[in-house]
Amino acid sequence: MLSVAIDGRNVVYEKTGVGSRPVIFVHGGFGSSSVLWRETMARLPATHTGYAINNFVWSDAPPDGYSVHSFAKRVVNFAAALGLEKPVLVGHSMGGVVCQLAALAAPDKIGGLVLIGTGASVRGHGLARGLLAEMERDGVNPEQIRKTSEHWFATTPRDFFERYVEAAVLAPGQAIIDVQRSLIETDLEDRLNEIACPALIVHGRLDGGRTVDHAQTLQRGIKDSELLILDSCGHSPMVEAPAAFDERFHAFLTRV
Repeated sequence: MLSVAIDGRNVVYEKTGVGSRPVIFVHGGFGSSSVLWRETMARLPATHTGYAINNFVWSDAPPDGYSVHSFAKRVVNFAAALGLEKPVLVGHSMGGVVCQLAALAAPDKIGGLVLIGTGASVRGHGLARGLLAEMERDGVNPEQIRKTSEHWFATTPRDFFERYVEAAVLAPGQAIIDVQRSLIETDLEDRLNEIACPALIVHGRLDGGRTVDHAQTLQRGIKDSELLILDSCGHSPMVEAPAAFDERFHAFLTRV
């Protein structure tokens, strides 16, 4: 892994590829990490280089605390620190909200968005609220993180899942709670029309938390956007149906 100083804090990330066109990958909540993106990054076209930021694990806390807003600021400043021109941002779940916020904050610096299993708000997302309430009541522990992580993958190889959980349990419990609170408090639906870059929205029909309506709301709101719904996938299509995901993802990268 590599690291860079962002706003005086150490940010750890993974890098794959040597292409001239940058793609920044942003993981979701509940202790997720760059482990989520390793296989997706390994399959990137030769023209692109992938950068997967760690927000919960291995990196320092943002100077203004843990929230989707501080993570969005980190993404924009990460691109600037590494000299990445017009990167495509790829965000999963909570990370998709972070990417929307980054595109709204720095519209002239973002080349495109890929929003996976996410939405503009958590309206109708009972799982997000239920998991937060459970963690606030009982605290965060490894068993709970493992149980929570099972929601994110409908059909996933066991070895991948174990690597994912091994990293997730390292995340600070209060950081997970603070970010989830900030996510629930964030509603970008009325600002989607301000997003100026192209967007690819990917959603699994079997997603146990986010509904297809969340993806359709994104498509209606973002002017230059396209929607891919994968029928046999849950919350993480890039892991559960990599071939179908890559076909559309790589075509989008070529277009932008």
